[in-house]
Amino acid sequence: MEQFQAVNIEQSILGSFIVDNSLGEKLKDLKENMFTVEYNKLILKVMKSLYESKLSLDIESIFTKLKEMNSGVNVTYLSNLASMSQCSSIDSHISILKDKLLRRVIIKSCTDLFQKLGEGEDINSVIYNFESNLYNILNEEATNYGDSIGEICEKLLYFLENSDEKGMSFGVKFLDDIIGGFFNGELTTIAARSGVGKTALALQIMLNCMEQGKKVLFISREMSKEQVFMRNITKKSGISTKYMKNKEIDEEGWKKIIEVMSYFSSKNLIYINDKISTISGLRKRIREIKPDLVIVDYIQLMNAEGSMQNREREVASLSRELKNITLDFDIPLIQLSQLNDEMKDFRPWGERPMRDSKAIFHDSNNVIYIHEPVHSDFEDAVENIKKNKNDVLSARKNGIKLVDLIVAKCRDGETCMRHYCYNGPRLHFQYINY
Repeated sequence: MEQFQAVNIEQSILGSFIVDNSLGEKLKDLKENMFTVEYNKLILKVMKSLYESKLSLDIESIFTKLKEMNSGVNVTYLSNLASMSQCSSIDSHISILKDKLLRRVIIKSCTDLFQKLGEGEDINSVIYNFESNLYNILNEEATNYGDSIGEICEKLLYFLENSDEKGMSFGVKFLDDIIGGFFNGELTTIAARSGVGKTALALQIMLNCMEQGKKVLFISREMSKEQVFMRNITKKSGISTKYMKNKEIDEEGWKKIIEVMSYFSSKNLIYINDKISTISGLRKRIREIKPDLVIVDYIQLMNAEGSMQNREREVASLSRELKNITLDFDIPLIQLSQLNDEMKDFRPWGERPMRDSKAIFHDSNNVIYIHEPVHSDFEDAVENIKKNKNDVLSARKNGIKLVDLIVAKCRDGETCMRHYCYNGPRLHFQYINY
């Protein structure tokens, strides 16, 4: 791969440091793997050591260090480097080395990909590793880490002073009061048993974010995109999904549906995908549409790339990868999760109720449980909201349930619980004033 080497550029850069020590600050932009000649790699290493020790980058000092390392580099070679210096061109020369390195690394990644495919390794795993490596390669040099205190202060002050720069609100009063909305880099988990309303709550949050002008990517592994969208129509129109499925729609109903569809189309801020099942697929879609919020329904239905031969480790890996996505793309993500069936009669709290892996709880910034109280918990809840028990039971027969919203974890606030009304036919969580 000689066309992806630039030995003369390597030598010119090193010579420029010898001739002009004031260029030493630029050493931080160079890595040994940018150089292809072993002598040059050693010289770069020595130069960095001398510069960090605040010593001169002259030929004698460099040669002394190289001699101690038994490098085999002679004084003549160092003198030749100095004669090849082009100090005014050092920035462009460094850029050339970076470009050459990038090309070498990409070619190697492609070669490894073909080799592993030829050896019969798992396709999904091979492609996932290739895409991850390629993403890291392409972003390594372009990344501005912004990790100095000065840069962090500047960014935080901008956030605090700019009224337009806000985190998204849940649009659910209790959650906004306790958690304070959700922000970039945060992973929020909504967990419940099947049929208690975790998808409905996620959709309610999604629509509220849309109303805030935010773009949302909804990954559905439980329902088709059409089914999910029908639920959105239900939430906006009040027309039951049951009637839409059975096509029992009168003229007024049709009018409402068309109005709602037109409304969603005009906003054009919601993406519903029922095909993505892997982390690599999710990352690819995020890069394509650049959403403000991602919702995954639900984590246990996602596919881990590569066999781990252990369900707990698979789910833990998925949870960790979803958390990584929030940091890599600087966005919030909501993951939905199932709870253990054996906990169905108990109000969930802490990590124990989470199905398959406690890592889901630990990886999350916020954990929200939805629980339908039973037995004494139900009696206490009815008493707390000051409603007639028979009225509550009668409403339950019509799909309107008394539920507990539980903030079981909040890294920036308190844990708390509040009774809510879940209107099943409308797929809506309603605040109860008590």
